[in-house]
Amino acid sequence: MMRMVLIGIWACVVTLASTFGASYWKSHHSAPAEPAAHVEKLEVKKVKPITVPIISDGMLKGYISAEFAYVVEASNTSHGSGGGAVDADSYVMDEAFRRLYADNSLDFRRIEKYDLNSLTRELTKSINQRLGAELVRETLVKSFAFVPKDDIPH
Repeated sequence: MMRMVLIGIWACVVTLASTFGASYWKSHHSAPAEPAAHVEKLEVKKVKPITVPIISDGMLKGYISAEFAYVVEASNTSHGSGGGAVDADSYVMDEAFRRLYADNSLDFRRIEKYDLNSLTRELTKSINQRLGAELVRETLVKSFAFVPKDDIPH
């Protein structure tokens, strides 16, 4: 009987020692942890719709009604109407209005052929230049339509 007790104690000591040794070895000899990859969280900010008058041959032909949004990093607090230092919404609206108003290639008779990809790339570039930082990742078009002057109720 005494032999059985000694064998039981010996088995417990060996089990505890091997568990402790394995834990110690694993915690001190593991491969160095790789830094966690930076996961970028993006946020889409909507801006108010704009209405741009289209003047051709010195006469008002109608209006472009457009609505834009822009993509920014969610952790960046210096944008939008959240009380940050810069109101990027105003810059997006201003750049879009200026670009559309001054664009001589805009043919209101064939508005479906207008190059929106070029417009959004140029808007993003211009907005970031004016802000002095790469704040806006992408500019998006939510709506874009031409409304002839005669279709507007007086």
